[in-house]
Amino acid sequence: MQNQDEILKILKNLALCDENIRLVTLEGSRVNKKAKKDKYQDYDISFFVPLDKMKDFLGLNEKQNFHECKNLPKCILKLENSSYFKKILMLQMPECMEFYPPDLPQNWISFLVLFESGVRLDLAIIPLEDLKNYYEFEPLSKVLLDKNGLFTHEISNSAFSIAKLSSQSFDDVCNEFYFLYSCLEKALLRKQFIMSNHLLNSLRKALFDLLSFKIGLNFGFEIWLGKEYTNILEFLEEKEAKIILKSFNTTTLKQIKKARKKLEILFHKIAKFVAKKSDFKLFPYRKNVKKYCKILRRL
Repeated sequence: MQNQDEILKILKNLALCDENIRLVTLEGSRVNKKAKKDKYQDYDISFFVPLDKMKDFLGLNEKQNFHECKNLPKCILKLENSSYFKKILMLQMPECMEFYPPDLPQNWISFLVLFESGVRLDLAIIPLEDLKNYYEFEPLSKVLLDKNGLFTHEISNSAFSIAKLSSQSFDDVCNEFYFLYSCLEKALLRKQFIMSNHLLNSLRKALFDLLSFKIGLNFGFEIWLGKEYTNILEFLEEKEAKIILKSFNTTTLKQIKKARKKLEILFHKIAKFVAKKSDFKLFPYRKNVKKYCKILRRL
């Protein structure tokens, strides 16, 4: 059974008992007031440790690099004694992987931990000296513990709002959509099923970007549509939502082609709406790319 207050209290107490940890922050959906709350939310936590103490904290010797870390910090292993966490079932350390490149800046290291209680802890260990970089990397966070009163960042919700609409961003999205459209045409002509589906997904993402502009114009740009547009369907007209949902039914090249056609018609309709509402110029990407696709089909 998960209890957010108790879990955060336990994590805070771990940090209080460890001199190396100077600052603890909470990030992600548990801080974002616009995010839907449910029992599946992760705990995104950052521990800030002075750079010269990090190797000792991670159990490394002076000759080892951070990416050579193979185990959790000892203080985190203690969580297995708590009924709110229980046994560790799985651990991933992205910065220590060879095949998949890490997302975090240099000298940052993360531990993604699955516990038997159902809790998932995404723990980042960050050099205390990188606090200013952290402000940019995590624009929305909450301080759980600040031993030295170092956290001075003003919290902003802008990162969890619809992207700002401008004539350039509008044109970028239109350009991206129709360039992807031409790439998908080639994949269909080559009968490349997997590539065609991949490009259709990218095409749909560009459509979501455009739809977010429409939603912003209609409902306000302070709305958050969720990670990877999770909540976008809630703000669409019934017809629009139906077209998008059907576009995921693509087990044949014929269905992919049909889905592309429907998505493109919807994209053009929304592009005209946004252009008119915002007094933006609509460049002839549609006409020119469709001409290019006809040329490809004649080759």
